[in-house]
Amino acid sequence: MKTNLPILIVFSVLLLFFQGSCKKEKTSPYYFSCKINGGKWVPMKYKSLISNDQVLAAYAFYDPNSQWLQLGASRAVSTPLQPEGYMEGGMTINIINFDGAKSYDLVNYPWSGSGLYFWLYFTWAHMEIRYSVPMPHPGGYSASTTDNHTGICTITLLDTINRVIEGEFHFDALHRDYDAVVNVTNGKFRLRYEIKEIGTP
Repeated sequence: MKTNLPILIVFSVLLLFFQGSCKKEKTSPYYFSCKINGGKWVPMKYKSLISNDQVLAAYAFYDPNSQWLQLGASRAVSTPLQPEGYMEGGMTINIINFDGAKSYDLVNYPWSGSGLYFWLYFTWAHMEIRYSVPMPHPGGYSASTTDNHTGICTITLLDTINRVIEGEFHFDALHRDYDAVVNVTNGKFRLRYEIKEIGTP
């Protein structure tokens, strides 16, 4: 029986092409993002030396002894389109007396010297991000929630088997040194959390 070799070759090439086109890039199911005064802010990604995968510079820690949940992310950016240092820095959200999936008020940040009891009493958000050029005050870019500048962090998913936490947040943060307020909106995250003793930041 005569075989039509050119047709078989063409068919094989087309099959390989379609198989290759169906392969999707591996993407992480984890994320952290928000808007700072309307500008999008996301943490940086870096390549893992172990797995060669892209790793998000964000974390979630939970201390069951103190019932303290801490979420955090950081970013360092310098590109031709952005001034050096613009939007770089990090933020943390700390939930004390964490009790699963529900909403938590973000209020007064416990300043240094206030004692461990104060740290374990309030739930707050804190950020050190250069969100404008120039910043309102040279060298100062630390802001946090207060009794009058508050927010909410809502935990929408807590998977204790796979240790995955998901939620949304928004808050106003005050620069106490010069009375400037930054608005953080549209915050959302999905992270794997680690059981870890947090203690005093």
